[in-house]
Amino acid sequence: MSNNGFEFNLVQSEMIDADPSMLSASEASNHGISFQLTEQILGLIQRGDSFQKLVSWLPMTVAKQFDLRGCQIELYENQQQQAKLVGGVGDGWLGPANQSRPITQLWDLYKPLTQGTSLQFSSQCLGTKKPSDASLTWLGCPIMMRTTSLGNMWVLRSGQRAFDGTESKQLCRLANYVAIALHQTHLEQTIDQQQTQIRQLRNAKDEFLQLISHELFIPLGSIQLSAQTLERIFKDASWRKVPQRSTVLKVLSLLSQECRRQKQFVDNLITLMFPEHQKASEPVLMNLSEWLPSLLRTFTTRLEQESLKLSITIPQEPLLFECDVTQLERVITELINNAIKYTPAKKTVKITVKAIDTAVEIAIANTGVQIPPSHQPYIFEKFYRVPEIDKQQYGGSGLGLALTKQLVINLGGTIELKSTRQKTTFTVKLPK
Repeated sequence: MSNNGFEFNLVQSEMIDADPSMLSASEASNHGISFQLTEQILGLIQRGDSFQKLVSWLPMTVAKQFDLRGCQIELYENQQQQAKLVGGVGDGWLGPANQSRPITQLWDLYKPLTQGTSLQFSSQCLGTKKPSDASLTWLGCPIMMRTTSLGNMWVLRSGQRAFDGTESKQLCRLANYVAIALHQTHLEQTIDQQQTQIRQLRNAKDEFLQLISHELFIPLGSIQLSAQTLERIFKDASWRKVPQRSTVLKVLSLLSQECRRQKQFVDNLITLMFPEHQKASEPVLMNLSEWLPSLLRTFTTRLEQESLKLSITIPQEPLLFECDVTQLERVITELINNAIKYTPAKKTVKITVKAIDTAVEIAIANTGVQIPPSHQPYIFEKFYRVPEIDKQQYGGSGLGLALTKQLVINLGGTIELKSTRQKTTFTVKLPK
């Protein structure tokens, strides 16, 4: 066969171990490849230098260390139908750099290379003026990434002396550093693309958050304000003789109440979906023994409406710890509302507070609906509802407990559930 002024004959073809491990000391000393060369190659890869820098530097270094006439690196394209020269030095049979050429005419040579087998042959350079330059020995080293051939490193030397088995293995191992560098380049490109996608998703999420705030919060606030204004007007003595005044007041009160509920739902949803956008308050030193009873007094009216009792056990001495009061208030409010919702009339909601080691423990317990053991692992998931519970009777969105857990995590604490036939208890532990 002949190509580009060369006439060549196949000498040998053998499978080369493509493991890109470091060269042994004996191999390095026998053929002049020092550990310094290997460390330089690995250093280029580990520093993240460009792939083009490696394929420009490696052929020159290999040609010098092995006293070669030329060294070229090519990569396959178009499903191994073409090859493109990406770096080289000295003589070779490949075309100009960065230009692709079909390999179908040389498929007998390229077939073993694409299968991970090295190829060695001799050639005669046609038309050369120096007889010493006419005889050449070639070695094709496949660039392997696992079981896939990405290209080849071609080396040639003057004369008929063949590359022995040790030389072939060393050169093929060096060729595989190109595969490592190429793989690293692809990883870096993938990371860059993923980071770009993440930025785009974050921007889209921010836009969605702004849309929710504008399209839901503002209209709900306007409706609530209008309802409250009309309610105040109709409560005035001058409107007492208006027909169906009491009915109008009830409707306005219900409308205002539903607006508050929907605003709370939207606020909970945003808190869960976009926790990074929530502005945390600065932790303050608080006395839980005074603060909690004050908060619980706001539930007096609702407890009376539901015919429920509230029992609280809390140390009389000051129970001091630092905490984000706003988030803690939301945690306690959600858990008490949840307890009131599922506690039968004339029963008691119990709250127990105590200090344990370096933490504060707040337990809120109620009787009523039991959470089956099979559902307890999922009770803090967003929108999760226990199928056996009557949704029409108890209502709710399935966000309350998910929000509570997120807020407790924000406070650096934990929340646990224990539910039996007699009692369901949520226990919050917060660091002092």
